[in-house]
Amino acid sequence: MKKIKLYIAMACVMILATSCNDILDTKPTNVLTDPTVWGSREAIDAFMGKLYDEMQVEDLEYQVGTEAQYPSQLTDEATRSYTWGNANEQLIPEGLFGWWGYRQIRNTNTFIAKVKEASSVLSAEQRKTYEAEARFCRAMDYFAMVKRYGGVPLITEAQEFDGSDMEKLRLPRNKEYEIYDFIKTECEAIESMLPETRQGSEQYRATRYAALALECRAMLYAASEAKYGNVQLDGLVGIPAEKADGYWKAAKAAAEKIINSGKFSLYTAKVDKVENFQYLFLDKSSANTEQIFTKAFDETDKGGTFDFYNAPQSFKVDYGCVTNPTEDLVAEYEYKDGSDGMLRVNDEGGNPIKYDNPADLFKDKDPRLLATVLYPFCPWQGGKVEIRKGIVKPDGTIVTASSLNDKFEGSNTTIAGKDGALTSTDVTKTGFYIKKFMNPNQQVDYEKGNTNWMVFRYGEVLLNYAEACVELGDETEACKVVNMIRERAGIVGRTHINRDQVRHERKMELAFENHRWWDIRRWHIADQLLNTKQFKALNPYLVWEEGKDVSQMKYIFKVEDAPKNTRTFLPKLYYERIPSDAISTNPNIKQNPGY
Repeated sequence: MKKIKLYIAMACVMILATSCNDILDTKPTNVLTDPTVWGSREAIDAFMGKLYDEMQVEDLEYQVGTEAQYPSQLTDEATRSYTWGNANEQLIPEGLFGWWGYRQIRNTNTFIAKVKEASSVLSAEQRKTYEAEARFCRAMDYFAMVKRYGGVPLITEAQEFDGSDMEKLRLPRNKEYEIYDFIKTECEAIESMLPETRQGSEQYRATRYAALALECRAMLYAASEAKYGNVQLDGLVGIPAEKADGYWKAAKAAAEKIINSGKFSLYTAKVDKVENFQYLFLDKSSANTEQIFTKAFDETDKGGTFDFYNAPQSFKVDYGCVTNPTEDLVAEYEYKDGSDGMLRVNDEGGNPIKYDNPADLFKDKDPRLLATVLYPFCPWQGGKVEIRKGIVKPDGTIVTASSLNDKFEGSNTTIAGKDGALTSTDVTKTGFYIKKFMNPNQQVDYEKGNTNWMVFRYGEVLLNYAEACVELGDETEACKVVNMIRERAGIVGRTHINRDQVRHERKMELAFENHRWWDIRRWHIADQLLNTKQFKALNPYLVWEEGKDVSQMKYIFKVEDAPKNTRTFLPKLYYERIPSDAISTNPNIKQNPGY
């Protein structure tokens, strides 16, 4: 069987489009109900590939609201360098993260029903496995919706309008906890139906551990909503608090099955700790024992655009520069000895420290930072990321530039570095670029990226387990697994741990993996964390010395406000607006509070 990613073109031709305005997308499709399709193994594989491809896994290509607007730009991880886009609006707009997946649900329900009848081309065991895969896709789709909207209509059979009673298709929303319970039940049911491992051409298909990882993550989210959220609309949104412990225990139990399987381990293929964490996300080989379920990308067939949009200014093909990690995030990464991560820009007297080598500012920081963020004057693709905001004149005054070409007082030295920083144009606004997932060896053009996306990885499972443990009062066990993460990272372990420290570890380990937006939502801290928050930039300044070559001059750093990045998260954004089309065609669906 070919890789799932290779099915997409074939499947797109075979599946007819359905209208998003239909009642939960119930309009039958001729192809899905054509009996000849279910007599062809190739057609079945194509449909299976389509179900995988349409799952909302929020991979590297996941952009919200505006071109090249990644979820990190709407959190405390990063700002957006471009002056256009929703992320620059003070009030975070509603609907950016919406995903109403009933076309996918309908196709999946049809597949589940029809594949059971495909006895002419599939054995009983094969039909069972295909059914389990489709149910995994459906559970993923429901998870994508429940974390956005709360309770949604739960439909497990393909709806078809027979021309008589439309009302029977207009199903109301289920309670939020009922959707999470369905995901749990489905994952438990298909666990034994899916193979433990996949090899070769099947390596990107679901295994029982993918189902367990989904159950683990979903139960963590449900527990958080129960503990930190509020029940509204008679339970359509929010989960009763008394259910929290049961969900924490379910998340912990699912994680334990993955941990105790012995099938996975933290990635340790490289000796150097920085290189090791960097290549965790680049290594597609069997040496990457951290992968549980992965979505594949290939520049010859299904290439990505992440490198294209995020490359530093002097390394870009065209766009580039868009995601700028905040100084706030960088300062949260501790030093390797476990000390506070505040950047040492001033001495004890409050005077700027002059660095002979500006990269020394980041010496002994958590290696995960150095593998996640491109910092001023770090090596990259055979060159150096030259970030300079301005020049300090001998009299102490500071000169800044309005463009990258502005020269300093008759010299051939540009005031800004070739990679910024400026308050205008596209270059970094914070002094940082993103490194995680990026190709370290060459520039990458549009749709030529080949970095795979780990939908579920072992490091996240350990952090899920730690969070469930600490919430259940078992700090000892939580500390043990967090220290496994820290040891792999190359940072000293903790002797004890609390909830906020587990959350901190999650933020450091999973930065830019599209968890942060959902984490601060499920913990219900987004409005406190983001509202009126002025995020910071780290700006390097060259200290000018007459008669010296620039390479012999020193640098100072200033932590300053990053431009245009304050934002407001309204409490209603803890749940997304249900699409108006869904409500206009089905008056039994109630809109979420605040909309």
